[in-house]
Amino acid sequence: MTWGKELEDDGTPAPMHVDMGDHVLCVRILGAGPTVVLDGGGSGQGVGAWGGELERSLAERATVVTYDRAGVGRSGGAQAATVTEMADGLHRLLRALPLELPAVFLGWSYGGLVTQVYAARYPEDVSGLVFVDPTAAGTPPGSALVRRLSFRAVPWLLRLRAAFGGRNAPALRELATTLAGMPEAMAETARVRRETGLPSVPIRVVAAGRRPRMPRAQLDHLTTDHRALAAQSPWGRVAVAERAGHQIPYEQPEAIVRALDDVLGPASAVSGGEPAA
Repeated sequence: MTWGKELEDDGTPAPMHVDMGDHVLCVRILGAGPTVVLDGGGSGQGVGAWGGELERSLAERATVVTYDRAGVGRSGGAQAATVTEMADGLHRLLRALPLELPAVFLGWSYGGLVTQVYAARYPEDVSGLVFVDPTAAGTPPGSALVRRLSFRAVPWLLRLRAAFGGRNAPALRELATTLAGMPEAMAETARVRRETGLPSVPIRVVAAGRRPRMPRAQLDHLTTDHRALAAQSPWGRVAVAERAGHQIPYEQPEAIVRALDDVLGPASAVSGGEPAA
């Protein structure tokens, strides 16, 4: 394990690289106190992806862990083919670090799928869950043909853009790989949640208050899944970040901080949010 000793441009500690045997993972640890593990969006780049303001606020309360998934960003290895593989990779990483467990896990967007599967597979590691506008599990409404074409077209376009090169080309290719497997990832997460369920720990689902235009059926599907996710625990709540779209960590980071305070605090079972339906 190589700990970063230099500072980033924003003054935060530089990431370290953790030897996982056949590859290394890029990790950054900030703050002190109870452990909080952040799992980021679709591409899987977590180090620096949550925004400096949010990470600093969280680090005032806890030991904050961010990481790049295998095969993504500054991590080595190959990208995992399934959400279960991603969750197992995170489990191996946490076992390789000198961290206090159980921890609170924060999953944003696609990271919400990984966090759900992790919590189902390793409930003893989990003291609380915060989901930040998580991707809905299961099958979206609408035409199966349209969904299939969309999930093929978007990765193709991303790879085409990456072929022209540029600084963002690797990230575009990584995101394309993740999105190509999105239908299977959503179905896998729904199956794990249905068959295993999540541990009975405090849960907060922080949903975006400002949505782009989408069919009513899709919006209802997303809202219903967020409620069902909160309902996995008797201490589950949905809270809405009224001023934010999907980029809640940047647009309304205090909503995430408040959710973490709820989960960490002794009154988490009754404080804040909307009762799970």
